[in-house]
Amino acid sequence: MYLPYHKASPILVFLLLLVPVRILSQDSNRNLRDLALKVYIDCNRCDIDFIHREIPYVNYVRDRQEAQVHLLITKQLTGSGGTEYRLNFIGLKEFDGINEETVYNSSPDETSDKTRRGYTRMISFGLMRYVATTPLVDGLNLQYSDSLGKISENQTVEDNWKSWVFDIRVIGQLDEQESYSSISSESDLGARKITPDWKVEFGASYDQSNNKYRYDGEEYLSSKTSFSIRNLTVKSLNDHWSLGARAGIYSSTYGNTLFSGSFAPAVEYNYFPYFESNRKQIRFQYRVGYGYVFYQDSTIYDKMEEGLFSHQLSVAADFRQPWGSINLSLQGSNYLHDFSKNSLKMWAGFYFRIFKGLSLSISGDAAVIHDQLSLTKGGATEEEILLRQKQIASQYDYSLKIGFSYTFGSIYNNVVNPRFSERY
Repeated sequence: MYLPYHKASPILVFLLLLVPVRILSQDSNRNLRDLALKVYIDCNRCDIDFIHREIPYVNYVRDRQEAQVHLLITKQLTGSGGTEYRLNFIGLKEFDGINEETVYNSSPDETSDKTRRGYTRMISFGLMRYVATTPLVDGLNLQYSDSLGKISENQTVEDNWKSWVFDIRVIGQLDEQESYSSISSESDLGARKITPDWKVEFGASYDQSNNKYRYDGEEYLSSKTSFSIRNLTVKSLNDHWSLGARAGIYSSTYGNTLFSGSFAPAVEYNYFPYFESNRKQIRFQYRVGYGYVFYQDSTIYDKMEEGLFSHQLSVAADFRQPWGSINLSLQGSNYLHDFSKNSLKMWAGFYFRIFKGLSLSISGDAAVIHDQLSLTKGGATEEEILLRQKQIASQYDYSLKIGFSYTFGSIYNNVVNPRFSERY
């Protein structure tokens, strides 16, 4: 239909004006996103999707080389049984040398939702210094509320439990199929008190399993029980030195141990100050102890009971840095009455970001074993070996895992889409 000029002109003018406005609006949004801070999150078992939703004003990149801020989150257990989330903001590119650190402490009875909201809130605070340099800062507001009340410098915490924390865990399991049935239970009791000066832990556990195998008209029974009570007491001397002791009693049908009791004082030195343990530590520990053992059956050395002195030296190194992580431990021990009765154990784990998109992971453990004094003199039958009812001699043990991963494509991962997720 033909429209007169005086009617068509306003419509055409409106449409002509609307199109560039929409284009300019899209360009503006796109430019804001291009100018947003680029953040690389380095955290094991954090709710990344939740962080993306709650903090939408930055660009989340999957490659550290593209980031302006590397957020390294490390976790350690606290004395109350909660978790300390230490957030290290590492400035990159134009923010090089501008680093921040903040901490969120979760309580042991905290729900997972409250925990993720807690550390996400601290992430948003830590990012403010960097976001303030971008145009998106104009859309942000910070407010302070004293609805919880004001805290005086003279106020102290009242703790009726005197820093003691208790844990109780009971697990029962039943498995049944035509050729196999199993009933097992695990029970654990724990108590600990952790302060800057002292660390005291008590634990008790009882495990039992009864398995029945059916094959070719025959039934094979396997039963194992173990019980232990243990204590660890540590005194902090300074930023590098600690004194401590371990004590405990133990029983195991698999290990041919009717009852054993032990006590072992120890000293530990950390090359780095303990307050840096979330990022790096190299610990040397030496302990010497005495234990008395009553065996269920006569051992390969014709012993039904014996007292044993032993000592152990261990070295552990842990590094969590922007380029990856390294975890190493080496432990050597032997009985003092016979130095040929010894063992050497090593564990290692490496994770490296080699270059953009390519990562290498290696983990493994190995042991040289010459101290199995509790082995049964009569050995084990074929049935006991297959059903793992008795421990048998072995001079070594090892395992190894090696993996590579390579990711390429878009460096941005801001979008969250949980549809058809396999995580239930």
